[in-house]
Amino acid sequence: MTAIAIPLLLQDSRFLPNLLSCAKQALGGVLVSIARIAQSMRSRMPWPVGRRILLENEVSRGRGWDQTLGKLIHNAGRLETKIEPLVDALREHILCGEKISTFYEVAPDAMEASRNALLSATIPTSPFSEAYPYLLSEDELLNAPAGIFLAAVETNEDGVAAVFSSVRVVTVREPILPTDVPEAAAEIFDDYEEIVGLKTIRLHACDTVWLPHDGKHIDVRIDYPVGTLHEVAVAAQARVADAFHEIVGVRLLATPVNLFPLIDRIYKDPKEGTVVELGFGTTTSSLKHEKMRRKMLDLREEQYHKGGKAALQTPIEPFRLSIVWKRLAGNGVISNPEMSINSSARSAGAQLPCIETVVIRKCMGQADYEFVRSRIEHHLAAKPETKGEG
Repeated sequence: MTAIAIPLLLQDSRFLPNLLSCAKQALGGVLVSIARIAQSMRSRMPWPVGRRILLENEVSRGRGWDQTLGKLIHNAGRLETKIEPLVDALREHILCGEKISTFYEVAPDAMEASRNALLSATIPTSPFSEAYPYLLSEDELLNAPAGIFLAAVETNEDGVAAVFSSVRVVTVREPILPTDVPEAAAEIFDDYEEIVGLKTIRLHACDTVWLPHDGKHIDVRIDYPVGTLHEVAVAAQARVADAFHEIVGVRLLATPVNLFPLIDRIYKDPKEGTVVELGFGTTTSSLKHEKMRRKMLDLREEQYHKGGKAALQTPIEPFRLSIVWKRLAGNGVISNPEMSINSSARSAGAQLPCIETVVIRKCMGQADYEFVRSRIEHHLAAKPETKGEG
């Protein structure tokens, strides 16, 4: 197969699983490396994040992943100098991209001992460790072993991470456009505002346990692509914690930090990011769910929201919040990491409301995630307000 034919095939996503085999037959080293990078990026990065990473590294892009994959293969001969920075970006996304995270407070001596245990751990041979940092293709996942495997231990100036890989079979919800419905069946769906399909897929999951050099919190970061059910992530978190405990020899990840106080503290800090989604209850027993993502305006300053608050006798009681920050990456690229804390009105009404997970999305790399993490730690350390304030 010629190099010219490969980008044409890539315009049809049905041919994507054959990406590497085509590359190996057509050309050598550079093309294979670019093909593996492209396949792995596409497998785990939402297109807006991947587009920004390519833009930051001055790599030509198409419209969406399929066209971009074709473009990368077509231009592979000119991309040799981009291999190293793109692999670095992939590694960072494995550690930080599209995660649902849980935090655990750990004593300094236990933190140091656990870091040392990870750094001296033996990486078992598996398809995951042999491929790392690349992801296995769909065909390779069909033959991959069951269970969870330590695929790598990464260390950098901020901390040490254990990367655990597995095949995760998940059912995701995907919206179906009216134009996707055959004409013969269109009338059946006329009365529906939204059509959603359920799709079962295999993922090469890369879940991480992060131990910072400075700080008192270990975080367990579970891959959480859009559409993943929360209970799937919770089950994965338990398996990763068990695998981590086997390596370090002590059960450190037992009691998660309660993240519920973050919702109110972040909402009441006008200097903290842009609130794009908010769920809250009022003293009139009504529940509100507001979103303002498209215009990137702050819900805290939206006139309808402010007017409604002013009419109430007492403060609102937030139980769900999504917040976005605007950050400058390399080459003038703007990154917008997003954090969501999703509780419920019922949980918020408990005597001691508790939520143990936070969703962190749209991080281009470690700098974005570490920034969000620093804001979490800042607000966790803040003194709680007395009743009636705000």
